[in-house]
Amino acid sequence: MRSHLLICLGLCAASFTATAATLPLQREFRDWVLTCDNLRTCIAEGADAGNPTLVVRISRAGGPEGVVRLRVDGADIATALSTLRVDGRTLTINPLRWKSDDDEALRAWISTDPDTVRGFIADVGEGTRLGLGEGGSSLDGFAAAILAMDAAQARTGTVTAWRNPGVKPADAVPAPEPPPLRQATPFLGPGPTPAQTRALIAAATTLANEEQSDCDVTYQDEPANQVARLTTTDALVLLECGRGAYQSGFRAYRGPIEAPGQLRQISLPSAPGRPDVSWLMDADYDAPTGKLSHFAKSRELADCGESASWLFDGSAFVLESLAIEPRCQGVLLDFPALWRNE
Repeated sequence: MRSHLLICLGLCAASFTATAATLPLQREFRDWVLTCDNLRTCIAEGADAGNPTLVVRISRAGGPEGVVRLRVDGADIATALSTLRVDGRTLTINPLRWKSDDDEALRAWISTDPDTVRGFIADVGEGTRLGLGEGGSSLDGFAAAILAMDAAQARTGTVTAWRNPGVKPADAVPAPEPPPLRQATPFLGPGPTPAQTRALIAAATTLANEEQSDCDVTYQDEPANQVARLTTTDALVLLECGRGAYQSGFRAYRGPIEAPGQLRQISLPSAPGRPDVSWLMDADYDAPTGKLSHFAKSRELADCGESASWLFDGSAFVLESLAIEPRCQGVLLDFPALWRNE
């Protein structure tokens, strides 16, 4: 499989100073990762490296009254919460403020009670290991991640801070950022004719076969290419350029339908501070909605990787969503978001 199939690994390693001015951000603190999106919602999650048996995720929305959520995944739901412990010390737990999630894919204890979440963070303190039943999770980096979350949401020094609270009132915390509310303007007329489609794919393949290209367009069966009209004059070509065990990589091209020779490769914008995306995994363009999607799995289980989507606004593609899960933890949860449109 080409190295492009692991593109998210390079993106996930980026770090940013945890201040409100640098959002979005994703930063690693040893066994914990903090992710904050453009709307000021943050997620801190931690687990053992390698083969974790317990995954902890704490999320908080921006603003003075940001909604909170604490999730402990991977434990046997039959295990009583009363056995939750830090470094062998049993925590004080009110089971009425927790609920269980025990479907076929997820096994977790969840609390959305602000006092419970605050109490959990205080009880964990500077601990090194969280245990529940036979499972366990590293707390190495936990305190730093929570401190950075407070800073990213500009809570430091206020009564809402989870670490090192101060005397400033809750209304000193800035409100969540407004969403971009970007909208698509898809072309709703007929798509390219079969002859135009063949000519556009041929032109893209010619570009892919150039000496400096890293595309591999030789397959035993039909490649999963896609062609769609973007405007009255232009088309989008998604050319399959690499095929792995469970995913395919694509390059995107745009150019005049009537002049395929003018087709050029395009990159898609990412979140501020991140490089544009030029290698798309499992790419798909939905012409009626004007949405282009990309989903890069770091491994077949799809418990880590990157997902993104873009909207065609009638002129260019704009970022709609970006989410990255840098750690393969064996839990199938939504990837932490760095960019949201709503």
